Amino acid sequence: MKQPAFELRDVHYSYRLHGQSVPALRGMNLTIQQGEMVAIQGPSGSGKSTLLYLLGCMLDADRGLIRILGHEVGRLGDREKAYFRNRQLGFVFQQFHLLTSRDVLGNIVLPASYPLESPGPKKDYRARAKAIAERLGLGERLSHKPQELSGGQQQRVAIARALIRDAPVILADEPTGNLDSKSSEEILNLLKELHYEGKTVVIITHSKEVAAQCQRTIWIRDGQVVEGEDRTPPVAVERAFDFPRLTGLGFWNLLRESLPQALDNLWRNRTRTLLTMMGVVVGVASVLSMITLGTFTKDKILQSYATLGINTLAFNAYPNWALQAKDVQGPMFQSLNIDRDMKPLPKIFPEIRRIAPHYADGMYSAIYSGRSIQNEILVTGINEDTFPITRRELAMGSPIQPFHVRNKSSVCVIGFEVAERLFQRQNPIGEPIVVAVDEANFSCVVIGVSKPMYAKERRFRPDLEVSVPYTYFLSLPVGWWQRGLREMLIEVDASADVEMTGKKLQAFFEKRYGKAGRFSASSNTVLVAQMRRFLTLFTVLLGCIAAVTLIVGGMGITNMMLVSVNERLREIGLRKALGASNQAIRQLFFAESLFLCFTAGLFGLGMGVLAYQGLIYTGSQFMENLRYEWVFNAWAFIIAFVAILLTGILSGLGPAVKAEKLQVIEALRSE
Repeated sequence: MKQPAFELRDVHYSYRLHGQSVPALRGMNLTIQQGEMVAIQGPSGSGKSTLLYLLGCMLDADRGLIRILGHEVGRLGDREKAYFRNRQLGFVFQQFHLLTSRDVLGNIVLPASYPLESPGPKKDYRARAKAIAERLGLGERLSHKPQELSGGQQQRVAIARALIRDAPVILADEPTGNLDSKSSEEILNLLKELHYEGKTVVIITHSKEVAAQCQRTIWIRDGQVVEGEDRTPPVAVERAFDFPRLTGLGFWNLLRESLPQALDNLWRNRTRTLLTMMGVVVGVASVLSMITLGTFTKDKILQSYATLGINTLAFNAYPNWALQAKDVQGPMFQSLNIDRDMKPLPKIFPEIRRIAPHYADGMYSAIYSGRSIQNEILVTGINEDTFPITRRELAMGSPIQPFHVRNKSSVCVIGFEVAERLFQRQNPIGEPIVVAVDEANFSCVVIGVSKPMYAKERRFRPDLEVSVPYTYFLSLPVGWWQRGLREMLIEVDASADVEMTGKKLQAFFEKRYGKAGRFSASSNTVLVAQMRRFLTLFTVLLGCIAAVTLIVGGMGITNMMLVSVNERLREIGLRKALGASNQAIRQLFFAESLFLCFTAGLFGLGMGVLAYQGLIYTGSQFMENLRYEWVFNAWAFIIAFVAILLTGILSGLGPAVKAEKLQVIEALRSE
């Protein structure tokens, strides 16, 4: 059985004006068969335009049934309505509604861009558009813009656009209202040709001449229908139509489909687009350069502080004398072992740069050529890394070397006061001294003298030390307690957390030896932590200042997009009328915003790199201790990239939602 083209039963619709309801249709009943050419007439305010918008699925009835080509419109969702408008309904508007930014060919193929959610590959409709344009006498006008055409030619373009999808129904709103008599006759003849081909043509018109050439005239008054004379029987054409599965393409796929349209709009307003992008370029460049420079400055300051020894710690290991008998599960811990405990540590903890054992025994005397220092000497067993770790410098001679340690050489580096008191003005390098305690004594050859160092304590000052290779120290007649390794000097990377390294070492040895030992690490961690916190705060503040610049740039994009929405109200309404879903409109503006931000962001990243590298180079020319180097901060790039993404999404959110919520009719009627 043949389905009517349009079937309305008890349809009501009211406009909302200043909080009040203004009825437009009052229980309208209407049937239009497939293949009819129908004119709808009535006085102003009778509801004929509202009826056309309901027939075109641009408005939703307050109540009642509307069935178009067998489909109940009230049960269709947004995507289905958009698809239905695009495939089954062709619109010819009184105001033409052509996009001034597109040429004739671009306007004709516009419906072929929608709906974006339709399955399958997009077909190229340009050949069909050219054929339709030739038929309508527009073959030589395809590259012209709408403003270069006459009114009749613009209406022909609108008709060609309505035919591009070969829709079975043509809805025309005053198609001859703005045309002269000759152009009106041409347009009416075109509509009659379409009717003869089997299309259903519904025309809203005030012209009795136009209505007289239609099969039937439907009179509208006070929102209700008064049927006119039915001149000829309808030529019904059965056209089956099934909806595909419109599940959507997903955010990014739909965004990709929207991108060409977004690029077209941005290119048309390229001057404004470029100026808007500059704000984001500066913002992204600021974020990247500020965070990178802040981190670079932080590292350099910590490295300079490292020369003061703040990145060193002393690790101590002693037996746990407070251990109760019930807690003893093995031999009592006495001391660390160099080969088992000390040497593997740099591999276990990569932040360790140097490590040195530290043995010590006090109350020694030093004797040279009849001069002596009684019971004030501290003898220490060290390796080649001890002096670099403790930042001790030599006044003369050379330090302990690795071969001294390997060979257990009887050499020593003496403190400045030892050299002064034993040798006075004589050069001590190469001279042997005797170090004695009680009945035991040993000799060593002086190879170096350390610079004077300030010490709070009177006893065992650095200037009264005699340092020997720890292997030689262990061969001396010292007590069993002094022969145990209970202190290690450790230097970590300047960028590492010294306090955290100490805690990890403590946990490591507690796991290895349990409660049998007491392990602790001491360093200038308070100073390090305070400086690190300050520099981190400094970097964050720089990033926040830069973020303000980026926010301003993002607000610029938002303002531009909002202006674009207001400028393109008719375009948005037209796209929706031709098959664009709300989601497609939203994604169109999201695509513009994201493209702006990503393009500007890439330029901003490049500018940021040039900016901070330029500043580092400039600083290296004026600061003696600063050398130019290539800097890449991965976190700064990640933060900058996330900022680009967030700026693109947030700056486009408001305009996209505003465009999405626009009603088709309100947008088309906007000035």
